[in-house]
Amino acid sequence: MWIQACRMVGAGRWHLSNTQTQPRNCSETSGSKDCGCECFCAWGKPVSFMISSNPERLHESAPVAPTARLDIFLVYNGTTATSTSIGGGDQVMLKFIRLSGTKPDLLIPKSAKALVASPGKLFLTLGNLPLNLIGIITMFFVRILQGIFLSFKNRHVYDIAVGVSPYSVDLIPLWFWKARRKGTIIYHLIPKRKAVNWPTRIRFALAAVEQRLNMKLLAHVCDFLVAGNSFTKGQLEAAMPGKTIFVLDAGFDASAIDRVPEQPKNPNLACFVGRLTSQKGIFDLVKVMAALQKTDPAFQLVMVGSGPERDFLLAETKRLGLDNITLAGFISDEEKIRLLKRSAFFFFPSYEEGWGIALAEALYCECRCVCYELTHYRSIFQDFPTYAKLGDPEDFLRKFQAIQSHAVVPEQKRYLRQYDDPIIVRRFMDHLEQLSRYTP
Repeated sequence: MWIQACRMVGAGRWHLSNTQTQPRNCSETSGSKDCGCECFCAWGKPVSFMISSNPERLHESAPVAPTARLDIFLVYNGTTATSTSIGGGDQVMLKFIRLSGTKPDLLIPKSAKALVASPGKLFLTLGNLPLNLIGIITMFFVRILQGIFLSFKNRHVYDIAVGVSPYSVDLIPLWFWKARRKGTIIYHLIPKRKAVNWPTRIRFALAAVEQRLNMKLLAHVCDFLVAGNSFTKGQLEAAMPGKTIFVLDAGFDASAIDRVPEQPKNPNLACFVGRLTSQKGIFDLVKVMAALQKTDPAFQLVMVGSGPERDFLLAETKRLGLDNITLAGFISDEEKIRLLKRSAFFFFPSYEEGWGIALAEALYCECRCVCYELTHYRSIFQDFPTYAKLGDPEDFLRKFQAIQSHAVVPEQKRYLRQYDDPIIVRRFMDHLEQLSRYTP
């Protein structure tokens, strides 16, 4: 499949058209008759890397375009991803590894080794331990020590080294590995969080302390940063004036969604996709569904995913006697897309997101989406979602009821196409190639 991608100069956005089946010009996507775009052609096959129970599908890819071979090292040391659980940050890095054509060397846990297609050299650290507080602290401490030790065994100097998160488990090893340019991906800075129990309160407190320390370390270790959105970029520029910072959209796999047949929309069905933790607003959804059970008893919510507060969520639904919420757990890519395509609505009351991959997928599946308004959402998704006041379940319910009979506008799916994976990876490679041309 040949894909034409156009980048709007100044706007920094990409528009995508399949020249075999849906040729169109940029004005159809941007709303401008003269977008002044730079065009190139890239070749790639469909890729799947969403919440998956089939690791084989993680390898269905080809480079999006030929690029100059960069000698890249990725510190992917903090991931807890497995073949059945892949988070948004993991998705971004896995798509880069598969589609960039660079075959980077990686510092990676043994538990994530199977997720990497066509890698360069692998430096393996401790696999996953139980994901409770003690297990996470022990696991990350050992991985940090192993990452430092392995850096002394490999003194090769890379063109670019990138840490995939701003957390100590990635940032400290990055400090010790050798490269002409070093950078870190930061999809969002942790805001003030509200805990629902003591283990969560401790976890949130430790994360806040770690972030304050790591911001200082970032300024010392990295000469460039990759922000997940324009709001995060502004935060980082204020904290580290003069640092090279660029924005990279996370994107999603539009081709994988297109392969799944369309489903009849069920007007009494909404879904949620994400980690079952309070930051995702799952307990606000309980309040919304408790109200709807009284006024609209036929309406159902299916929640896809798992997380540390699943049991607490289940106990709360039982306490309130709610029979309109189904906890589906982890499901396959295709099952998830089928659910999105047959759900008339997507509920996403998340309190913090680096970008919003699940929201993008739902919009592309032509769901009517209701979400809390985060600072960066409108710059990415414009007014296609319906925004509710952050932290206000009653307003969330009102906004849903206001659009319950509305139809999806045709432009919604077409607009989201600009965030398809091959375009995002090409943009990332453009940035890395520019960075590699000089040393600060």
